[in-house]
Amino acid sequence: MTTPEHLDYAEEAESAERAEAWPQALALWQRAIATCPGKQPTYAAGVARSQRQIAVDAELASIARRTMDIPTLDARNSDRLDFHEVSVWELLTALRLAYRAGQSSEP
Repeated sequence: MTTPEHLDYAEEAESAERAEAWPQALALWQRAIATCPGKQPTYAAGVARSQRQIAVDAELASIARRTMDIPTLDARNSDRLDFHEVSVWELLTALRLAYRAGQSSEP
């Protein structure tokens, strides 16, 4: 007996979440919804969770660009591109901004 397709997508989405691969998780949750509309409330929670994490990652990347001149937080598998020398005051500014962003997003 084969597993329903939506369960495969949901399982892969959960795996992507564990790996913090949020764009992939979002796409998989959306596929799960499309293949099984009856489970939409369950899978919609995964979509919302993924969208929140994507927004957090975007905000952190914005902070890194603005405060430390780091163009991206994506790993590029190159020491020259992935390691950056930053001052402690730049790091402190970035951490403060991230902390404030977290505070302002709390319900």
